[in-house]
Amino acid sequence: MARQKPTGKDGAVTTMICVTCGNQQFFTGVVPLAMVCPTCRGTVFREFDTPAADDQAAESAAQEQARSLGYGDSSPDSDPGDVLDLDNSA
Repeated sequence: MARQKPTGKDGAVTTMICVTCGNQQFFTGVVPLAMVCPTCRGTVFREFDTPAADDQAAESAAQEQARSLGYGDSSPDSDPGDVLDLDNSA
């Protein structure tokens, strides 16, 4: 059995990641209702949808939520003292 992705998502990709081993499987259009990981035989997956190129609302939301990956860039909404506070939880 499989489920059809909503219409209007032409070009969208769904990534299913096995929770046990991290194996990734990619689908466009149809995603199986029940899957078994070919690597570890696990049955629990996390699902991530990548929007189609013409889905401006989804692209805008992804850009607003993205974090900078540059070396030395600070995390949003954090101060240098916040890191020091992590060790003082006792």
